[in-house]
Amino acid sequence: MIAGKILRLIAAGMILTALLMGLGCMHLKQVTPGPGPQELYQPQGGPEMARALAPALVIHGWDRPYNRIGRPKASRDAQGFEQIVMDPARPAMYWRAVPFSTAKGSYTAYIYRVHFPEIPVSLIPFFIGAGQNMGLFVVVIADQAGRPVLVATLGTCGCYTSLTPTSYTPAWAYPAGWQDKVVELYGETLPARLDYGRGERPRLVVEVRPGEHRVMGLGVLPAARLAEPRLYRGHPTPLLPADDLRRLPLESGTTSLFYEDGMLEGHVKGAWKPWETLFIGWWCLDGTVGMDKAYGVKGNPLYTSLQPWYRQSSDLNDLPGFLKFWGWRF
Repeated sequence: MIAGKILRLIAAGMILTALLMGLGCMHLKQVTPGPGPQELYQPQGGPEMARALAPALVIHGWDRPYNRIGRPKASRDAQGFEQIVMDPARPAMYWRAVPFSTAKGSYTAYIYRVHFPEIPVSLIPFFIGAGQNMGLFVVVIADQAGRPVLVATLGTCGCYTSLTPTSYTPAWAYPAGWQDKVVELYGETLPARLDYGRGERPRLVVEVRPGEHRVMGLGVLPAARLAEPRLYRGHPTPLLPADDLRRLPLESGTTSLFYEDGMLEGHVKGAWKPWETLFIGWWCLDGTVGMDKAYGVKGNPLYTSLQPWYRQSSDLNDLPGFLKFWGWRF
């Protein structure tokens, strides 16, 4: 009987959360680019393969600093306490390569992350993810030939996960019952497939919604098109090793973007999201829900489903398990 009541409470919480997220999805549903070129963050430097697969990001609302990609900057406040902010004047994209194997073959996940200064507080429309230092993951899974066979996008908290096949995805790898049509994800419309076969030096392009910083579009364009000044205003963005996030300059030493021990180990400093804790944390059994995370921290699953019973099986840190959870048969 008690278990039944708990399940009903969880169900009610999920319904309330869905309604709140639905209200948030109505925000800026129609984003109309202004006159002139769009703002484009272009990855620069890094190893050849990591650079070739790295996404370029189209940013809307660039006039607002909180919509710009930043680089973590550590300092101390007047009381001597450490603080970390994202500096939009110095953008950066961080990457790591994670090899993994399944029964079907060997793959490498190229995991890219960027961070923004904040999601601003907004009640109408309601931004449930309001908070500081939030980020986005773009995960490009390549086969042994280095071809991208799947693209995943999600917040660095694990939310709003999308998985999009490409023109290189083998037919046997699709989920059962796959329908080749656009994907609706909490108000965003994403393509059914990404075509890497058109144009020279194709580049994954991720379009980011202003304010909420959710992925609102995906595509692949040839490098020459992205270099056209009438279409895009390029912002060269250094491609840096993900390990650099654990050695940010601070006075005479370094510090980490993440808490390195204690109850918050593996979480991004300053990234607490109070609305998500209030409305979601109690029923998903996580008081730090929505708080952005490091990749690969043992004991801190980067879960991509809010349902607590899927916390381990949906963990992005376990790439074979993550793909299986979402139905992909690599």
